[in-house]
Amino acid sequence: MQGRRRGEEGAVLMMLAGIVALCAALLWFASLPHMLDMRMECRMARMRPSYVVHDEELRAFSSSGSPLLHKYSLREYREMGAKQPLRFGEIKLEPMPVLFIPGNAGSYAQVRSLAASAWDQYWLGRMEVPAPDFRDAKGPLQWYTIDFNEDFSAFHGKTLLDQAFFVNEALRYLQYLHPSAENGTLREGERSATVALVGHSMGGIVARLALELDNYLPGSVDTIVTLSSPHAFPPVPFDRSIDWVYQQINRAHSDADPHPLVISLAGGVLDTQLSSDASSLSLARLGPPVSRLSSFTTSVNGLWSSTDHLAIVWCDQLRTKVARALLRDYAHYGRLYEDRTAFDVRAARHELWRSILGISNDASSASERRRAALAAAHEPGGTLLKNTQLMPIDLTNRESALLHHLNVKDVQVRVFKALSPPGPRQTYTGNVTEDDEALGFEIVTNLSVGPNTERDAPYPQTHELFVALCSRRLSLEPMSEYPEPAFCYPVLSHAYEQLPWSPTAPTPFPQAQVAYAKPPYHLHRLFLSHEFLRAHHIESVRVEYNPQPAALPTQQHVPTILRMGWTESQPLLLHGKPSWLRSKTWELPGVSAASLLSSFGDHAALWHWHAPELDSALIAYRVTLEPAPCALAQDPPAPRMGPMLRILSASTSDARIVPSLDIRAPNDVVIAMHGAAPFMPPPTESGLRFQLWLLDAYASSSLSGVYSSQCPLPFARLRVAVHWRASIALLVLRYRIALIVWPLGVLALARLVPDPPRTPFAALAHLMTPPWLAVLVGAPIALHVLLHSGAALGAPPYALGIGLRSLAFWWLGPVLSVLAYAVAILSSLLVELGLHIVYLVVRRVSVPRTEPFMAPIMDTWPSRRTLVAWAQRRSTWVGACLFLGCIVFLPHQVLVLVCTLVHAATTFRSYMAREDSARLTLDPERRRPWQERHMEHMWLLQCLVWLLPLHAPVLVVWVRNVNAGFSMGLLRVEHNVLATAALLALVYMHAAPWTLPALDSHGPRLGTYIVYGGLALSTLVYGLRYGYVLYEVFVILLAWELGQRLWPLARAMPSEDMAHEMEPIHHLALPSALASSAPPAIERLLAEYLDTLEAYMQARTRANDAMQAGFLQLARAKMALGGTYGQRISSDAYDARMSAQLRVAPAPRPEEPCTLSLRRRMGADAPTQDAPVPGSEADRSSMAHGYDPLFQFSGLPPPALKAAQRHFCEAAAHLIAPTGTASMGSDVWELQRRLAALEQQIDTCRRT
Repeated sequence: MQGRRRGEEGAVLMMLAGIVALCAALLWFASLPHMLDMRMECRMARMRPSYVVHDEELRAFSSSGSPLLHKYSLREYREMGAKQPLRFGEIKLEPMPVLFIPGNAGSYAQVRSLAASAWDQYWLGRMEVPAPDFRDAKGPLQWYTIDFNEDFSAFHGKTLLDQAFFVNEALRYLQYLHPSAENGTLREGERSATVALVGHSMGGIVARLALELDNYLPGSVDTIVTLSSPHAFPPVPFDRSIDWVYQQINRAHSDADPHPLVISLAGGVLDTQLSSDASSLSLARLGPPVSRLSSFTTSVNGLWSSTDHLAIVWCDQLRTKVARALLRDYAHYGRLYEDRTAFDVRAARHELWRSILGISNDASSASERRRAALAAAHEPGGTLLKNTQLMPIDLTNRESALLHHLNVKDVQVRVFKALSPPGPRQTYTGNVTEDDEALGFEIVTNLSVGPNTERDAPYPQTHELFVALCSRRLSLEPMSEYPEPAFCYPVLSHAYEQLPWSPTAPTPFPQAQVAYAKPPYHLHRLFLSHEFLRAHHIESVRVEYNPQPAALPTQQHVPTILRMGWTESQPLLLHGKPSWLRSKTWELPGVSAASLLSSFGDHAALWHWHAPELDSALIAYRVTLEPAPCALAQDPPAPRMGPMLRILSASTSDARIVPSLDIRAPNDVVIAMHGAAPFMPPPTESGLRFQLWLLDAYASSSLSGVYSSQCPLPFARLRVAVHWRASIALLVLRYRIALIVWPLGVLALARLVPDPPRTPFAALAHLMTPPWLAVLVGAPIALHVLLHSGAALGAPPYALGIGLRSLAFWWLGPVLSVLAYAVAILSSLLVELGLHIVYLVVRRVSVPRTEPFMAPIMDTWPSRRTLVAWAQRRSTWVGACLFLGCIVFLPHQVLVLVCTLVHAATTFRSYMAREDSARLTLDPERRRPWQERHMEHMWLLQCLVWLLPLHAPVLVVWVRNVNAGFSMGLLRVEHNVLATAALLALVYMHAAPWTLPALDSHGPRLGTYIVYGGLALSTLVYGLRYGYVLYEVFVILLAWELGQRLWPLARAMPSEDMAHEMEPIHHLALPSALASSAPPAIERLLAEYLDTLEAYMQARTRANDAMQAGFLQLARAKMALGGTYGQRISSDAYDARMSAQLRVAPAPRPEEPCTLSLRRRMGADAPTQDAPVPGSEADRSSMAHGYDPLFQFSGLPPPALKAAQRHFCEAAAHLIAPTGTASMGSDVWELQRRLAALEQQIDTCRRT
């Protein structure tokens, strides 16, 4: 007993510690944006929406006849009060359809932000003529949206299938409305225009799923834009059908099949509704690289901010770029599917989207950079005019070739030769090696490079910088008049990447009110990797620029910045990583400046490092740049523009920009990047890349020697440490589902605790003993090591357990297991506390205490006659019809909820019986049956409590469909009889008035350990990623529990003589254990038991006869009295006016009349008093003196009323005999107590 109490105290302490830890983790999770110094900086969008409903037209056009055409709706967006013209001059405008698909519980009206931006950018003024930068487009975007009635599609796979089916019907209809643009009409055999799909959240999954269904019309879709869509795995993995959907959309396709271009953008860390890891197509390796583009809003130019789950749709900086990319895509590459899905066109479209969104490819793989380099020359939409603009130039000539034609008078020219870069390898022998070409060229400036109509709205500006890429054509006849002849290709303005300006004074970044697209507030960056130079045979880079201050930045008091030169195309490696308790420090630049491929004097502003081991989405890092003492020793003034740091994830292209670095003090920044993540494949490119731009090196000034080959940078060291609180917050974001799933596994593990039988709380407390605690903590570690070795248990190793294979997280599984144990303990206590509170309320309100009912044990199978009689009952037929109706019309998740509620009531009844048995006897042996039955009910109830969250999502979907008046159908996966048959049978068996005990031999106990151990192991292995597996394993467990109880009955031989009625048996009937053969030692007890039982039955008969006679006489009395008095004869109605006002004490008599009240009690005589107030103490004491209460009902009681009183007194005497009477000991109450004592004695004799 002492050890058990100590274990329960330890369990409570563990629960309290776990709850405190969870509260701290939730607090840190809420403060994660503050710790990361991140905030959502989105400008609000403005529009005037109106919608045109196309439901009738769609139903008339569609031939499917599906009821989904009545459940969902197709709407067209239009600006209120605006009329779209059909022609522009002689050109007929052909609108290009775009279909918006809302996500989980999303509204069709979310389309208004994107649609309004597309309209505002295309039209000039009041929609009279197209804007100048879109007059090459064949027409505007025509936006459509679908009203899904705000269905909860994230929880239910069949809902996703329904929505995808409707999307395909809408696509057919839209292609009918918008035929191909060649002749404006759709004829037989003619190709039709494509429709772009834009999906938010689960709408992106619906868009991809639509292409996999049978009713999809091939060639309908070639562009899918998804916003915060979880492509890799479902956010709530509690439904097998939704996992089947993900298997369909993520299955491998042949490379020969034309894949649509899928653009996936995620909100990042601020999206707390779901983890943005699953939105990365590159990390999940979904689709060929040329057909996918994924990144985060922190990488989008002009935004550079994380967004939450809903803001990603209306964020003004992002919606503008998405709408513009769709417009430019259609303008450059047309509308026909076959033309847009060719491999080279897909690559060019991929680069067009990347350029407009401003996603850097610095962290991309070499093959992706090579493909991007080839696509740069593809026209239209290319960034390098290689095929149309060919300029013969003499590289020795320093005169302007272009800017002087644009009226720029003062022009300087610099030529950078790639084959003979300055530095240790500046001697060119004619043999080009890999090292010689491992240089990239970069320009960072705020000089104007011309209007960029591809990326942003045009701003008035002049050309101040021009770059041409040159190569020698040795196959052509040399131009004798040129000493160094070359052919050059101009670089277009949209080849430049935008970087934010970096003022010296630190300011919050980013800021929503700052228009970073305007020239004064951003820098132009042109980076030509060595893959680009090699792909286009570039030998020289020719730069023309105006040395005068930049016009637009100078007007805003921003200094002119121009840094250009060679830089290492491959970053410098930083080996090692910080541990959990110690930071890691690297010296910068990491290598000697003399060993660089480019000399320091011609080094570009960019310094690039790669830390391949810093690649975890679960760890937040504190990055510190420490100033260089060599630079501080010269006491330089503040630079014109501060250094800027950009951190890139090599695996996901996630980015974080930190401008305005201080060169005199340490710079701290806390980052949380999306990299290697749980339940995702290992990334092909890993690590973090640190890009440092030294924007002002004091060139052409007296301080030009501050930075040299001996002191190349203003920062000497880079220190990285783990930020614990932010890392714990990231774990909460990824593993919060573990607190719902893993407690079920802990409960199943507690069920393995051997005899004696325990309550769930006692069994959970027993897990605190060293052997079981070792299992609780060691099992996750063993599984982690097993998965690290490459074991696959029916799924990829990265999808099992905690979803990680790195041994650095070996501790995560035990921590989650301990927290799940604390939550399981808390749940067990709350359930028991709830039962006790309800018990106290019920007992206090109105329910009288009764003898606790113990159901008899059924040990034989009912006979055929009994089964036939049971089947012919009306209640049986009504129950069977109700059961079949529930199975047909209700999903099994609803039946699980109903079973849980029914079993909760059954558990409460057994709890009442257990508590009531405590007042009858203090003998533990007599109380054991009630305790064991209640424990059995409690175990099932606890399991059902933790299984309810697995079914809650589908329940929500079902309630939502019922509220919308739509049936989920009869042939759906939810209507699964096998999923609830065992549960229904077991719950009915527990609630039945008879008991079927489980087998108690060695074999059945071993089987019980196996099934519960399998449930615990399945929770640990599959619970987080495949949560629906747990209920399937639980169904097997229920079948085993049911089989244990039915197996003894199946082995018993039924006969007609052994008719076992399937109805409630009286709780004092002879137990079946007494009917078996007994040893001679208990024959005396059996005989006494039978005699006492016969006396009990006779006493009950006499009491029943007296009660019947009493009620008969009471009815006659009512008829005799009649009128008002006859209707008011009851236990709580009387006429106070009939009470006597004066009383005369009669002479004492030796015998008292038999008409005494039922409430009469023996007591001492009291002096006569005036008539007491009815109901007072004096009134109750007057009964002891023979004052008949019948006179309060009638002044002249009829004989029938007196006879009723006499019969009731007789019945009460048979039930509970008064003390000291002759019948004492032969009443029902005493006989019942004697029978209970004899049962206990007989049971003791049989056991001994």
